Amino acid sequence: MSPIRARYVLYVVSFALLAIVAGCGEKPKATEATSALEAAGYWRAPEITGVDQAGSNMFVVTGQTIPNARVRFSYAGNRAVGVTSDSKGRFRAELPSGPDGGLFDLSTEDSGRSMHADGRLFIPAGAPDKAVLMRPGAPSLALFNDLTPVAVIDYDRAGALAIAGRVAPTTPVEVVLNGEIRARTISDDRGFYTATTQIEPPTESETANTLSVVAGGKENVRNFTDSRITGDSDRIARFEDGWRVDWVLPGGGMQTTLVF
Repeated sequence: MSPIRARYVLYVVSFALLAIVAGCGEKPKATEATSALEAAGYWRAPEITGVDQAGSNMFVVTGQTIPNARVRFSYAGNRAVGVTSDSKGRFRAELPSGPDGGLFDLSTEDSGRSMHADGRLFIPAGAPDKAVLMRPGAPSLALFNDLTPVAVIDYDRAGALAIAGRVAPTTPVEVVLNGEIRARTISDDRGFYTATTQIEPPTESETANTLSVVAGGKENVRNFTDSRITGDSDRIARFEDGWRVDWVLPGGGMQTTLVF
């Protein structure tokens, strides 16, 4: 099996497993092993609790992790902002914003170990309420999403595609792509859902797609284009309905995230 095909299979499996979890709407139950890890302080990878815009070139990010730990936001290759959480694990960081936003790798360092956030943090310029955690081979997580039926679309070079959004809680969701039903799921108790499918592997030319999400008797249509990612570095670009982020995966390769 070729490396690209192997990575594609892993992505599809990841997407499918996450869709099943979202469809069931169940939260993982703590185990004795999990409780032991929590007691040892391993459980609190950094979590984002708030994002605000502070002027035209700065974000203020708040979050939660383990107490008295060093929290690191890496960006632009070798740059970083570091802060220390307080005795209750709360932290606050001031981060730079580029013309289209910022992309950050977030981790907590404590006693020689490093705990990474569940994805890379993308904050669009002027729209901190659209911040997302972009996850390799998995649907991105909208952090502060109002009822936006199609909030994020992810795809890779092999054509694996994921959709995430928010509708009414515990509502059946039907996803139609280019006139064909591709997925059915149920939103969780907060209204979030994910769905996965695939498209033809993107080419250098833009391909138009029409995505329809039907929930609670309402149809919500989102038109988007896909195109092959060129290069091997992170890029943020603005388009009419949102932001496109082409970003490097930890193990190599690229993924595209569209934030609406």
